Amino acid sequence: MSARLARRRLRSTGALFTTALVLLLLSSGVSLPAVARAQHSGESGDSGTAPPPPAGDGTIAVQVVNPDAPKDVAGLPIALYSLGTDGIPGFTKGETDDAGRVRFSNLSSDPGIVYLVGARYREIPFGERTTFETGKQEAAVEIQISVPTDRVEGVRVEELRVRLDWLGDRVRVREIVRLVNPGSRVIQQKTRAIVSRPLAPEARDFELGSTSMGDGLSFADGVVRYFGPLYPGDQSIEYQYSLPIPKSGESLRVPVELGQAAARIVAVAGTAGMEIRGPGLVASSELQSDSGKPLSTWARPGLRAGEQALLELALPETRLDAALVSIPRADVWLDLDDTRLTATADIQLEVPPGTPVAGTPENPLLSVTLPEGASLTGVAPEAEALGLIPRDDGGFDLLGPIGEGVTSLGYAYRLEARPEGALIGLRFSRTVSTLNVLIADTGLALESSRLHRLRPFRSGTRNYLHREAFNVVPDETVDLRLTPLRARGLPREAGLAFAFAAIAGTAAFLMVPLTKRGRRAEAKPDESLSRLRAEREATYAAIADLDHDFETGKLEGTDYTGVRASLRDRAIELLRAEQAGPATRPVRQTPDDRLCAAAPSSASPAATAGLCPSCAVARQPEWRFCAACGATLPKQKVFGA
Repeated sequence: MSARLARRRLRSTGALFTTALVLLLLSSGVSLPAVARAQHSGESGDSGTAPPPPAGDGTIAVQVVNPDAPKDVAGLPIALYSLGTDGIPGFTKGETDDAGRVRFSNLSSDPGIVYLVGARYREIPFGERTTFETGKQEAAVEIQISVPTDRVEGVRVEELRVRLDWLGDRVRVREIVRLVNPGSRVIQQKTRAIVSRPLAPEARDFELGSTSMGDGLSFADGVVRYFGPLYPGDQSIEYQYSLPIPKSGESLRVPVELGQAAARIVAVAGTAGMEIRGPGLVASSELQSDSGKPLSTWARPGLRAGEQALLELALPETRLDAALVSIPRADVWLDLDDTRLTATADIQLEVPPGTPVAGTPENPLLSVTLPEGASLTGVAPEAEALGLIPRDDGGFDLLGPIGEGVTSLGYAYRLEARPEGALIGLRFSRTVSTLNVLIADTGLALESSRLHRLRPFRSGTRNYLHREAFNVVPDETVDLRLTPLRARGLPREAGLAFAFAAIAGTAAFLMVPLTKRGRRAEAKPDESLSRLRAEREATYAAIADLDHDFETGKLEGTDYTGVRASLRDRAIELLRAEQAGPATRPVRQTPDDRLCAAAPSSASPAATAGLCPSCAVARQPEWRFCAACGATLPKQKVFGA
């Protein structure tokens, strides 16, 4: 595998990651081109694996308007994207009627969900974003389309921004060309580029930027060319490429040239400590990176058409000591379905104060090893700046540089699974102080010899099981087996049989002291009562767990009712056995015991006042509500009569 193809694989984020990224950019106020690009991606099939938008009582009414050809609005494909606060994207599509209308119904009207509506006309994408107002179930979106023109008069380049990031064995160059279209129509060229940008001969790994239009941006014969569409107003095109690190003692030079005049050139040092020099460049106000860190910036006014300016890059001093990198925390999010296990990892890397830390291909700062059988699906955008070098085993090495403080390394992978579940082994090349494993709760049984259990929690619309481990040493394998509680190969009756067998087995095991009590005269009465009380408390806990499983949708109603009735009957039987025990020796009472103290022995059922059907605590004849759990009591209901 070539280095270029390998790096493309590292940067691939998959359909859902792409859709989510575009929508997040939109929610931050990104211009129309990003909206259009999302529509283009959807029509090309990128979102085919996305689930539908969240359901609800909302409706989005779309109206397509074409001032240039009012009747040419029928039969247009319309794509609808959604992105909620939980970060899960959704996608569906429709088609306009003869009047240019289409309605999307049964949508969630949650104001926190961002909806993107896109249309495609004459191979040009148009789009708008919208949200539901609080308390409203109807949202209206108007998309204005237009017949394109090839006239470029008045188009100007306001700014060329060049950002340089040191990525281990190379420098990544990200460029944004900001264009202004003063007209009222979309410009689309076929043969003559709207803007052209020659690159250095050493340029490689050319790719589109995350917010750029892909329809008319190309790279051939060493020149980047953009043919459109160029929408009215401001618009930016973005792309990136790599340049090799120069030999020791040499400086890196980046030629800057445009086929059109540019009003402003801006150079940004994406790596802390980097210096950029060039004719006319002066220090400018700092910019904020995606992570909030300040970036040094230089600018120069004006660049004539065909004029070339050289940017000279000086790399910062670094510490070549991989031992300076530690991992205070690592989070791994898992989601299992019938065919695959998907994982998203977030590794926190910490570097002590000082100059950046860098590694070498022979001694990387970190080696990321995927579980056996897993394949990498992508890395987070900010992780690209950490110098990732792919390995033949499917993982990757990190060369840096990494600045002081805490830096996040995010990546995702998937592992094939079978209906009976999946086994995953997590390994790290450095000690992890705290490892958190968060599993989407889709009805799973979990086994691990290394992870201990924490309370489950809810994030967005999903419940997650939480497991944790401390001080995971280098190359230690943290095992985790995930088994669906009702695998496809296991009949429903067999699952119920296992559940009842487990209940019966537990009861039989705990009842052994009772069945042998007559033969073990040396057993103390207090010990028997303690065993009964312990089993009763365990049964109460089992009822609480069963209620939780039913409330979170892991058990069906028929299964829940039968199992709960068996547990409740067992709790009642245990309570009566406790009450029928020896009364000659005092027993320290718990609050539940004091509530039950007035209940007669089950040896005289005619005199009993009955038990609460919800919690099995003894009740008084005049009670209408249980004093222990507050449940409504049936009138004159007597258990055991």
